[in-house]
Amino acid sequence: MKLYKKTLASILALILCIGFFGCSKKNNAPESKTINYNISSDPDTLDPQIADDEPSRLIIRNIFEGLVRLDKNDSLSPGAAESWDISDDLLTYTFRLRDGLKWSDSSALTADDFRYGILRALSPQTGSSTSGKLLCIKNAEDYHAGKVNEDKTGITVKDKKTIEIRLDHPDPEFLYTLTTPPAMPCSKAFFEASVGQYGRTDEKILCNGAFMLKKNNWVDNEYIFLSKNTNYCGKNKPVPAGVNLTIGKELNDICEAINSGETDCGVISTDKVSKANEYSMHLESFPDKLWGISFNTGNDILRNLKIRSSLLSSIDKSYIMKDIPEYCDQADNIIPEFTKFNGKSYREIAGDITYKPIKDKNKVLKQGLKELDITVMPNLTILCPEDQQDQAFVNDLIETWNKFTGAYFNKKPLSVNELKSRIQNGSFQIAICPLYVNETDPVSIAESFCSDSKYNPSAFSSEEYDSIIDGIHKNDSSESAGLLKKAESFILENAAFYPLYTEYKYCASAKNITGIIFRQSGTEIDFFNATKRED
Repeated sequence: MKLYKKTLASILALILCIGFFGCSKKNNAPESKTINYNISSDPDTLDPQIADDEPSRLIIRNIFEGLVRLDKNDSLSPGAAESWDISDDLLTYTFRLRDGLKWSDSSALTADDFRYGILRALSPQTGSSTSGKLLCIKNAEDYHAGKVNEDKTGITVKDKKTIEIRLDHPDPEFLYTLTTPPAMPCSKAFFEASVGQYGRTDEKILCNGAFMLKKNNWVDNEYIFLSKNTNYCGKNKPVPAGVNLTIGKELNDICEAINSGETDCGVISTDKVSKANEYSMHLESFPDKLWGISFNTGNDILRNLKIRSSLLSSIDKSYIMKDIPEYCDQADNIIPEFTKFNGKSYREIAGDITYKPIKDKNKVLKQGLKELDITVMPNLTILCPEDQQDQAFVNDLIETWNKFTGAYFNKKPLSVNELKSRIQNGSFQIAICPLYVNETDPVSIAESFCSDSKYNPSAFSSEEYDSIIDGIHKNDSSESAGLLKKAESFILENAAFYPLYTEYKYCASAKNITGIIFRQSGTEIDFFNATKRED
């Protein structure tokens, strides 16, 4: 028996050697490689119509494909639809699907699946928190409110390969909306057969994207493996053999982990940029937060526009900007340069819209105090990040305001999470406030200042401003662009938020990895073209 085992082992070793030398070239090809990435936790769900956490969105981007997809430059390109037409009034979109579209189980994927997916996102029974941008579809608001049935919506299936979507009003961002999770297809039969478990396990998800989940590909708290979807029918084919997502692994030093191959890419902090460069990693930077001065417009003192305006007008920006944190850039506009409107740079369309200081700030301050029936400026507290780099320019700001008002401005350093919570609860007077700008849609940033916004950085409430934002959604692209400029100017003129600097997030990938596309500031990653080569 021992001799038999020894002989068998020798034969197997010989076979492996022959296989290695015969197939080494193939095994070294990018198509045979698996990309490794670490996610913080299990996804809450892989149901595109309701998913809203980062791990879920990252996976959904890779296992689903909408009618339209984004290329490496975030430009629109054909997805499941090979082409589309838009009517002259910009209200009707007609999509023609590719031939031979299939789900990951080899069943046919038709226009009905796209209609059902969008209707599920809009249905009041689904309770989706991410479907807001689909409300531009004809009668979608009434359907979402339970006032009409699905047949009254503007989504019509012409045949198995053709779907028509009619809008209530022109929306220049509608095609981009169709690349987001709520607009992904859903098989009605598969969904109903899942009996409330759709998207909760690897066996209860049906994919149409470049990658897929097979049985036993998802082990809670350990890993999720995305296999290449052999039924994917896109014009181009995905490069890697699969993506191995390790769940919740503690990476003490992300740069060391990437360099050693423990993971192939990740988000790094600014203090790791130099180390990443030493290892010749590929780096991409993304605007992550726009820091600015936020006044609580609901505060007894700071509700007065003249006081807010005089404080901002006393600032010598060049003086306080000398101490902004490393790897940050001065910001003068509320809506950042990287945002796009109707496929074009918003800043190129709008130009610079900056705060214009009032001429006689001392006189205006006295007028504001008089309106509040007080004679001297009260002492106020500025909430700020606890990072020492951030506090340096806060000290400059305090020096400026103490000298200007004769009052005493105090600072209270907090963690970013506590700072965000205090602002959201309205328990502050003045704050160095993070406005999260990882949305490429400028309208979403402007909506932060609406009266009903969940994260309104200034407790700002204005029916006029809300009306401007509402008008953006109901006009054509040229009028909407003008209204967006008006909204941006309105916030500055009302001294609700004063932009200071942009903080960046850095995404790194190993030097032997190319083609990874980081989106939404690195929270979503497209592995379609990820190419791994031997060092």
